[in-house]
Amino acid sequence: MKTIQYNSIAQKVLIVALCAFMTITASVKAKKSDSMKKKILFVVTNHEKKGNTGEKTGFYFSEVTHPWDVLTSAGYEIDFVSPKGGKAPIEGFNLSDLINKKFWLNTAYRQKIENTLKPDSINPKDYAAIHYAGGHGALWDLPNNKQLTAIASKIYENNGFISAVSHGSAGLLNIKLDDKYLVDGKKINAFTNEEETAVKLDKASPFLLESKLIERGGFFEKSGLWQEHVTVDQRLVTGQNPQSAKAVGEALLEQLMTSETIAKLTMYEVPENVSEPFKKALKDYVIASLSFKYNIMAEAFYQQEKPNILWLIERWNGKSQLENFSKKTQAKALQALTEKSLKTAPKIYYVKDLEPLTKEQWRKTSKKEDHQLVIMLFVDGKKGTEQYFKDTYHIAMPQFRNEPGVVTYQLSEIEGDETQFVTYEKFRSNDAFQYHLNFPPIKPVIEYLETSIKKPPFQNGLHNLIELAPMTRE
Repeated sequence: MKTIQYNSIAQKVLIVALCAFMTITASVKAKKSDSMKKKILFVVTNHEKKGNTGEKTGFYFSEVTHPWDVLTSAGYEIDFVSPKGGKAPIEGFNLSDLINKKFWLNTAYRQKIENTLKPDSINPKDYAAIHYAGGHGALWDLPNNKQLTAIASKIYENNGFISAVSHGSAGLLNIKLDDKYLVDGKKINAFTNEEETAVKLDKASPFLLESKLIERGGFFEKSGLWQEHVTVDQRLVTGQNPQSAKAVGEALLEQLMTSETIAKLTMYEVPENVSEPFKKALKDYVIASLSFKYNIMAEAFYQQEKPNILWLIERWNGKSQLENFSKKTQAKALQALTEKSLKTAPKIYYVKDLEPLTKEQWRKTSKKEDHQLVIMLFVDGKKGTEQYFKDTYHIAMPQFRNEPGVVTYQLSEIEGDETQFVTYEKFRSNDAFQYHLNFPPIKPVIEYLETSIKKPPFQNGLHNLIELAPMTRE
């Protein structure tokens, strides 16, 4: 990133003009993007018969209505598509369920479900997510519909989300990404073999969904009969049965909200004569941020090895929320001090978290008796190795986050270069950090850092951070 001298009036004018242009352009793009992000595509079956049983089937009503209620209440618009288009048959039609009744009395959505779209009328770019509703009919006509499979693949490749509940997971079976099945290597959930046997349809069904998902390489998770169970893995949300429908909608909504998060790391190189006032301004900024409704996390540090280097780490629910906060007194004070006191502009990194944390997880703190250790590691990987690095971390990170000595653990990709990453690791003590280095799932990560980065040793990108704010403890 180029540095900018603040002592040049001409440069200031140029920067202001450029920022204004970029803000207007970004605003237009954001409005267009937001309109696209606010649509979700629901897939339902057209199939009406349960094999040779003579029983009727279709999509299971509550597996549409309960996620629909969660998502539309959050401001999302739902479209419906089926393999053939037109009216979709309903299974489990029950208006004593108040959410079912609410949907049925909604004229606009009842019209949509009775006139579903055809796959060839769908533009995947219009949707932030695709949701597969279940019902036994899904086993017959969703897995092999190439148009729907292509739509789902494109949505996912555009960083969108896929969800399914119960037999809706049949629609995932043949989705491929670079010749690899979507479910291969991912935790997955669906109507179980035991539940199929319990409803006496294990022989009538064209296949057992649980077995087929495992055959495709999925790591199948399940609970007991009719128990709510939802699994989330790499932008894929799946639920076990109709009892899980609402929870699938809630998990998908949480994923969608996380995808709109703006994560920002700002590095300030501060002259010694303004170090204390700058630290105070950072503290004030962090404390004010944490009390702002749409802030996810905010922390400030100085580097142990270079105390004049200060870091502001923050995450917000969206770009507009950060922009709104920038008008607050504390944000203006920090900006004014930055322009007045620094010789070079702050270096800003926008990052994308690869294993997102919730607000509550980000705000987890060390204990009073802890000797907190915070590490930030910048990783510049060799071209072509980045996916291996992400996959390795995907295996290691969930396991290590559960270790008692870990407070926070995150891997993020630096926007603008898919080979650059940053890890953020907060431990309760140095002993916990040393344990981390010998934790078996972490060893492949260490091996990568020792063999697959552009400029070894990897310790050159390592920063030990000393907390300035918020300094809260359990």
